[in-house]
Amino acid sequence: MALKTDVKALTYVLNRKFRKHKTYKLFSAKQKIHMVNVKVLNVSKKFGKLEVLKNISFEIKDREIFVIIGPSGSGKSTLLRIIAGLEFPDQGQVLFDEVDVTSIPANRRGIGMVFQDYAVWPHMSVEENVRFVIKNKKDADEIVRKSLEMVGLLHKMKNMPSQLSGGELQRVAIARALAVNPKILLLDEPLSNLDEKIRKELLIELIDIIKENRLTALFVTHSQEEAFEIGDRIAVLNRGQLEQVGSATELIENPSTQFVASFIGENLVLKARLVKALSPNSFILNIEGMGEVYVTTRNQLQSPSENLTFIYRINTLELANEKTPDSFMAKVISKKVVGNTAKYYLETENGLRFSITVPATSGNEITDSVVYLRFAPNRGYIFSS
Repeated sequence: MALKTDVKALTYVLNRKFRKHKTYKLFSAKQKIHMVNVKVLNVSKKFGKLEVLKNISFEIKDREIFVIIGPSGSGKSTLLRIIAGLEFPDQGQVLFDEVDVTSIPANRRGIGMVFQDYAVWPHMSVEENVRFVIKNKKDADEIVRKSLEMVGLLHKMKNMPSQLSGGELQRVAIARALAVNPKILLLDEPLSNLDEKIRKELLIELIDIIKENRLTALFVTHSQEEAFEIGDRIAVLNRGQLEQVGSATELIENPSTQFVASFIGENLVLKARLVKALSPNSFILNIEGMGEVYVTTRNQLQSPSENLTFIYRINTLELANEKTPDSFMAKVISKKVVGNTAKYYLETENGLRFSITVPATSGNEITDSVVYLRFAPNRGYIFSS
């Protein structure tokens, strides 16, 4: 039986179906909506001797929600700031619809930007914060009303920022970014300061707002859950290098590098020695702390060597009743039941600790002090170390 990870509390489809109706359309059919294709070409950036971005190239398609993820210090926010015009690259170009905007400052790029820390002017009311950025004063009243209605703050338009919650402050920032009719909407970890419930609600509303207003958007986040839910395509950055660009499914099922395979999801990252290669994607490995194990992988080993790294998604492990050629033994450290699921904390012979989650039913209960776990066929990834 395959093990299951925690299920997301909400999905985009269910939320669209069951939440109360809202109007997300900001600009009328008569108003021109800016749509832009963005190209980043061979962009590099240093701060002193520290190379923050290394020859980065990718394209954001018109009306696409493009997400950048990566660990802390990978260069995500610096790259977004270069696209925004808040930083300038040491080399490379940024193009909006084939027009080079690399040296053009942020206030002339036609962008809307939402920051992590809200960046709402404290001395202005909600209405004034939004009205301040609108150049077309003739339509300002309508744009203010529609943008605040869109984020659910029309009833608080006269309030001061000090009277708002964190979630409401970020809604003001989003309304203000949309009110300029941006060519591209840039969002730098906009939900990271919000609690879980508000974060989920606002993420779903953001998807609706962006899609129904036919915007191009760049979303930077450290959260894989956010990235997979909102992103049409996702770029993975690591130490200033672009590892892979693809859909959530492509990143999960077909990671192109060892870093992406280990970074996406929850994984066992195991040192192994090649005992025998049976085919380009089936091997007998001597895995540290597990002994000899038969595995088949989704990818082929490009450069066979004695020392390898075997990466396996924890949520695809299967319980085995006994030791088999494709299984390993782990000691049960503790158990915790939460609702309908049971989480078991396990340890391998060499001290590697991880947890598995199974349905909390009598048929799935682990009663022994040890458990055998099977590597399901064609689920792992193998790389030369």
